[in-house]
Amino acid sequence: MKLLVLAALVLATGSATAQRYDDDARPRDRYRPDDAARHDDRDRDRGDDIQLVCYGGAEKTVAETHSGYEWNERQHKFVEKMSVETGKSDFDAALNVSIHGSAGDIRLPKRLIPPMNSGGRDGWWPIEDLIVGHDEIRGRFRLNGLNRPTVVINRRSGTLTIDGMIKFSGRCDPDDGHRRF
Repeated sequence: MKLLVLAALVLATGSATAQRYDDDARPRDRYRPDDAARHDDRDRDRGDDIQLVCYGGAEKTVAETHSGYEWNERQHKFVEKMSVETGKSDFDAALNVSIHGSAGDIRLPKRLIPPMNSGGRDGWWPIEDLIVGHDEIRGRFRLNGLNRPTVVINRRSGTLTIDGMIKFSGRCDPDDGHRRF
């Protein structure tokens, strides 16, 4: 008798679970309002496809070597002198940003790439720690072991800033890949 009751209980639970939808298997057109947040998360995981071209001003540290002659008081003659001076160089530049879902890449102009760099992939560096938010996109990329600039893109104003050993500040436009003229 106990065996018959146990068998009936197993059959009853098996048929009850077979008719219940899992949250992921539920048809999309019939999701309830309390599932709306979960539905939006699925769309966010799929992510955006964003292509930008950004124009602005850049700044990088430069080293200049100077050579010449200097009067030496002890030797009472001109002696050869070499010096290295560091400073900042400002110039106009354009760069590209490509974001596909939760992965992104940035392409820098050659003037912003330091002589010792990690190489990138055909001039493109992957953006690490990428966060694609509603109002802001942020992340970091590694130019070399010491230079890991932060990228912040304001999605409302269209401004992009890069802050690290190199600096860039500019305005971005969507790049649809078509020629302008």
